[in-house]
Amino acid sequence: MNSERNEILGALTKALNKLEESPTFSKIIPEVRSNIVFSIQDANKIEDVAGIDGRITEVGGFPRAAGSPKFGATDHMGRAILEVRKYEPSIRAGINLKFNECLKELVKEHANEKNIEIGEIDRSKEPEESKKGNVKSMPWKINYLYEEHGGIPRIFYESAGLGKEPLFVILGKNPIQVVEDSLEISHKI
Repeated sequence: MNSERNEILGALTKALNKLEESPTFSKIIPEVRSNIVFSIQDANKIEDVAGIDGRITEVGGFPRAAGSPKFGATDHMGRAILEVRKYEPSIRAGINLKFNECLKELVKEHANEKNIEIGEIDRSKEPEESKKGNVKSMPWKINYLYEEHGGIPRIFYESAGLGKEPLFVILGKNPIQVVEDSLEISHKI
């Protein structure tokens, strides 16, 4: 493994350790569980994106990783980062969080404080063809954000879809940045 990949795994481990020290983060873990991802500079496939093997869940009131950071360990968030990077190559990290209306207000407050744009993916506008599987859905969702906002907002959420949990996604240049945003939001609860 090359030094860039080792640095990415180290940065993810450091970010994960920060999450696992915060009981408030457990309150924003979605039913599908959270994952945090970080890609290599020239990522173009899932194996170029590291994530937490088995995702992050809640154990005893604290967030806990099911496994260790590993390349190719995440499908959904990995595909999200790969799509986002087609529009915003500086974005290499992301995390998914629970969505609800109460949390939406806290996220808006955080975004206003930090001057971060928030975007929404309205899944009711998703074409039938892209609903036929997660692989087809992600390009549509990220393109939708780009078209609606003229760029990719650092924080976005997607409304519920048939069999799909609504989620927040926070994007950034590295995993520490997205974890710090997540923790600041969770401390407001």
